[in-house]
Amino acid sequence: MTEQGLRDKRILSKLKLDKLPHQLQDEAFKTLGFEVSNFIHHVFSERVKSASLNWCFTNIKRAKIFLKIFHANEMGAEIYKEEIAKNIPEYSYKTISKIIDEGLAKGYYILLEPDSSISGKDGKIKNIRPSEELIVDFLNLSISIISYIDKKKIK
Repeated sequence: MTEQGLRDKRILSKLKLDKLPHQLQDEAFKTLGFEVSNFIHHVFSERVKSASLNWCFTNIKRAKIFLKIFHANEMGAEIYKEEIAKNIPEYSYKTISKIIDEGLAKGYYILLEPDSSISGKDGKIKNIRPSEELIVDFLNLSISIISYIDKKKIK
């Protein structure tokens, strides 16, 4: 067997194929890699079509902050800079605050009154939400991803 063939067998033996919804033929793992690579390329090419998503996913810091804000929005939970800083401890409050302020200035994030009827929070704390445009762009990207995956059935 060639070195490439041995290498392929070693790679295949380490893949967690039992997590796939159907059994993958031994020789199809390279097709899987090719399709995953195409998929990631598709996601990046779709992302750049939206200025708001392109900004949010420019680096991992912005992406983590966006996802915290988006998740809080979907759950109807209050979220503010201090809470985000507590939940993303690998970045300083100053870094997080700067990113959020930039997102607010660009209109990608907005400040809204808390969704809950519970008041008593400090009036200086601002409830951060993604803009409507950002929500629509993110959900459309998600729909595109689901559609792409659904069309690609690797056997």
